Amino acid sequence: MPFEDHNVNKALDNLKEMEKEIERLLKDFFVSKNPMLMFSENAWAPHVDVYETRDEFIIKVELAGVRKEDIKVQLAGRVLTISGQRQDECPEQREHFHLMEISYGNFLRKLKLPDDIDCDNIQAVYESGILKLVLPKAATISEETVVVTIED
Repeated sequence: MPFEDHNVNKALDNLKEMEKEIERLLKDFFVSKNPMLMFSENAWAPHVDVYETRDEFIIKVELAGVRKEDIKVQLAGRVLTISGQRQDECPEQREHFHLMEISYGNFLRKLKLPDDIDCDNIQAVYESGILKLVLPKAATISEETVVVTIED
């Protein structure tokens, strides 16, 4: 094989398959224990970091290779939905892949948020493949659907 990943061998490939199976089996348990995270079966789910300060929640979403115009952020009630598509820019003619780890196509990530979010003042910035959302805390709960604009 001309392009060999020396960091991954057959044993690690088997462990990856086991990890996927364990993730599938524990998905419902995981979501019930951590309501901040919800997944979709039909699309790949980007990695996120979620942390809280005294005044706000910060969410960072890893979206390397995704164009800003292909990202949609929406808040409905307490569920923040981040969706879009990563385009596959490789030529269609592919005889043999030697290694393919990057997910292409539609992505979807839903995060169940606490009640105290100020929906009117959410900020979103997309830079260097990271979408950063700043969600200020508020005293009242909003049930409306909000589309969040991503700044450059």
